[in-house]
Parts: sequence; C-alpha cells; structure tokens
Amino acid sequence: MRSGIRADTPNDISPEGALAGRAISLVLVGSAGALVVASWDELWRRCGAAESPCVERAAGAGLLMFLAMFAVACGIGIWRSLGRREIEPGGSSRYVWALGVLFALGLVLVATRIPAFACARGRFDDTLVLCMHPPTTSEPTSWLWVKWAIVVVGIAGGAAMTARPRAVRFSMPAAVAAWVAGAGWTIFDTLVRHG
Repeated sequence: MRSGIRADTPNDISPEGALAGRAISLVLVGSAGALVVASWDELWRRCGAAESPCVERAAGAGLLMFLAMFAVACGIGIWRSLGRREIEPGGSSRYVWALGVLFALGLVLVATRIPAFACARGRFDDTLVLCMHPPTTSEPTSWLWVKWAIVVVGIAGGAAMTARPRAVRFSMPAAVAAWVAGAGWTIFDTLVRHG
C-alpha cells in the first residue's frame, strides 16, 4: 500500500490542454528530426585541419544532435504523460501556454531571418551602413520596422493564445505554422543553404 500522501497537483488535463500538449510533443519530435536531417552531413564531414571552420561546423552539428536527442526525449515524455492523465473539462490547460510561447518564438525566428537593410542595387556594407555600387553609394532601405512589427505580433499573439485556452483549435495551427516557418527558415538558412 502506498504511504497515503496525495500529490497537491491535479493530474487531470482539459481537452484543450491535451490537444496543445500533443501538438507541442509533435513539434518537438519534428523539429529534432529536421535538425538531424539538416546537420547530418556536417556531423560526418572529414576535416583536414585540426582547427578550421569545417571542424567548428562539425562540432556545432554534434551539439545540435544532443539538442535533438533531448527534444525527442521531451516530446516522447510529454506524449506518454498525456496518455496517463484523465481528460476533464475543468483540468489543467498549461500546455496552451507552451503554444503561446511557441508562436512568439516562431515569429521572433522569422524576424531574425529578415535583413535589417536592403539595397536596390549593389551590396550592403555593414560598417558604413550604405549600399555600395561603385563608383557611387546610396542609402539602404530599412526593414527594421517590419522586424519589430513581426516581433510585436508574435508576443501579442502568444499572449492572446494563452489568455484564450478554449480557442486552442484555432491557435494551435497558427502556433505550429509560426514555429515551422521560423525554425524551418532558420535551419534552412544556417545549415542547408550555407552548409
């Protein structure tokens, strides 16, 4: 017989919380799979020198593999723990908060991929903050307002998702789409295209 001490935390989960938890679990496992696929070549690349960008990229790929293994373990753990919890209308919906964070982080990642300045012609010089097209220069177009707008929408949207847990059927696809867009673009831009 058990000691008779009951846990203070309720073990039941709301239908909204269960749906959000399953979505978070699938996103973790899917993101880990994307990291493994994108960094696989870098992990097994043979480098000639002991110190080179090749070695740094291979080491980074190794660290990403550990991160991916941790994400898979968390995703499987969440999925299994949800299977053991009773679904009750008055249960916990904490995983809806995770969807809000996922939405905000996804849009922040999208904002990081957009360049701050762009040139109609020539190339952008970071030091001078000018568009260089010899023999002349020109002012770049600033995209900072777009980046800030995306971040504000991400934070406000994430907060709105957490405030309305009953709307999880609408917020869950938006959160997953924002994460796939942000994380997918980041993985493609850093590991695939520049690999």
